[in-house]
Amino acid sequence: MKKSIITIAALLIAAGSIMAQDASPLSDKGVGAFTTFAGSRSAGMGNAGLALIGNGYMNRLNPATWIGLENVQLTATYDFAGVSSEDNASNSSSYSANGNFGGGIFALPVDRSLGISLAGGFTPISSYKYQINSTDTVTGLSGSNFALDRTGSGGLGEAFFGASVSPITGIGIGATFQYAFGRTESVSSITFDNSGYQTAYTDNSMYLRGSSGTLGIVLGSFDRIAGLSFLKGFTFAGYYKYPFNLTGTSEINSIYSDGFDTTFVQPSKGYIPPEYGIGISKIFDNGLGAVLDVRAQQLSKYSDSFTPAGSLKDALFIGGGVEYLQGREIGSLFAKRVLRAGVYYNKTQFSVPTKSGQEKQVDELFATAGIEMPLSYTATIDIAAQYGFRGLSSDLLLHERIFRFYVSVTLGEAWFLRPRGD
Repeated sequence: MKKSIITIAALLIAAGSIMAQDASPLSDKGVGAFTTFAGSRSAGMGNAGLALIGNGYMNRLNPATWIGLENVQLTATYDFAGVSSEDNASNSSSYSANGNFGGGIFALPVDRSLGISLAGGFTPISSYKYQINSTDTVTGLSGSNFALDRTGSGGLGEAFFGASVSPITGIGIGATFQYAFGRTESVSSITFDNSGYQTAYTDNSMYLRGSSGTLGIVLGSFDRIAGLSFLKGFTFAGYYKYPFNLTGTSEINSIYSDGFDTTFVQPSKGYIPPEYGIGISKIFDNGLGAVLDVRAQQLSKYSDSFTPAGSLKDALFIGGGVEYLQGREIGSLFAKRVLRAGVYYNKTQFSVPTKSGQEKQVDELFATAGIEMPLSYTATIDIAAQYGFRGLSSDLLLHERIFRFYVSVTLGEAWFLRPRGD
């Protein structure tokens, strides 16, 4: 118990640096690339897992799945992403990498018979990280070239607290309260060859915070309720994450080489639209499991002080995968492992120019794989990798190849197990 408390304190300290994993130049819009990370188990199965119930796994998207929790658990995640971008508009390419603490969860089962569990922690919402370098010429003035460099960093994270309960066999419900907070910073500098023009430096920062909530549900035991054996192991699930109405401040600092600097500060607002989805899972008797999710978010309604509504596109996610418990018949704990694989398609919130000059929404396709290994009877390590392509249409001027890597460690303790009598 003492070790768990110490680890919780470490997570509280690390929470200030929470950020999602993407490092794409596209993340310069809004508060960056949004993420719906459910956990490393889900990441190995095509980012699907709304209906995944099981001890040893904390589902970050659907709190209703916490009804399966048996032990006190603490999970911490590290994530890494490498993004290779090819910009055909400027005939340039770039590579960006980003590794961060990916959040942590502490969960406590209160009543197993009723599926009552409490959980809280920190998790990323978005990542704002990019670096764009370009050169051009001042219109109408021969020989006057300039370099424009733009970098961005930051993003939003959220602290959350929630609970689950199973009032009736086969039904689980859950809810969480979320408090989002974070900062984005965009730095632009322009340097001229011609001494008749001043070098300028601009720093745009935005601080946002606000609250929201999530409702989730899982439905199972259909084989017993309906008397149909082929429904054994099926679970259906859904969730709805309410919108964030964010407030804060925005600051613009302009610095010039002649020392004439300006600073402008004003109140800032932001709106993150609701997110929702449905999922199914099937557990077979031979140790095989399968999942499928569909999720959506109307990000065309997103807005903030620097981003008008309509700047982003509505997002749609479809993903699925399988897992297999290897060595389930072997007596040795450390001979057991879980193997995972999956695929997902995502129509992102971003749009880029095409060869014809029109804007087109960017979609992506990823293959995923993962493995879970025991560290003890109540502790595991989950590793997942993803590789995919963003910008599938050949007429897009921007294409990306992305590699992601996740590592989650889950520690468990049986705080409330009563010792057996002699």
